[in-house]
Amino acid sequence: MRTDKKNKERGGEKHVVFDFTGLDRPNVGDLSLILTARLQSGPSRNVWVRALPWQTERILKLLRLDHLFRTYPTGSDDLN
Repeated sequence: MRTDKKNKERGGEKHVVFDFTGLDRPNVGDLSLILTARLQSGPSRNVWVRALPWQTERILKLLRLDHLFRTYPTGSDDLN
């Protein structure tokens, strides 16, 4: 798992991106990083996940934790 902070040129907003590309199953520590990042970020900042395995995404939805992060847009390196 990789994490990156993206800065927008205007407004200096920071976004945290967790990239799960190539990781078959994130462990509890990986998932706790997502949740901690969201809880520690202000309301104007976004926490994104990229390439989260569908099983993990489904579990987070069932636990009603999916609102804490956004899915990183595919096919682009830029956040919209």
